[in-house]
Amino acid sequence: MADTLPLAYFPLFLHCLIGLVAAQVAQRKGYDLGLWFVWGMIGGTVALIDAWRRPRQLPMP
Repeated sequence: MADTLPLAYFPLFLHCLIGLVAAQVAQRKGYDLGLWFVWGMIGGTVALIDAWRRPRQLPMP
């Protein structure tokens, strides 16, 4: 049982890594990094797809 415990963390690691990528994609499109970091940690792959599909935000004048 103790042998498989580190292996069980691998999907969680990938989920968080995908969430970090989602936050970076959203930040480059002009969205709040902190908000997207939280959404990425919760949503993972869904957050990445959401970030890819969002349009760029126009800069505030």
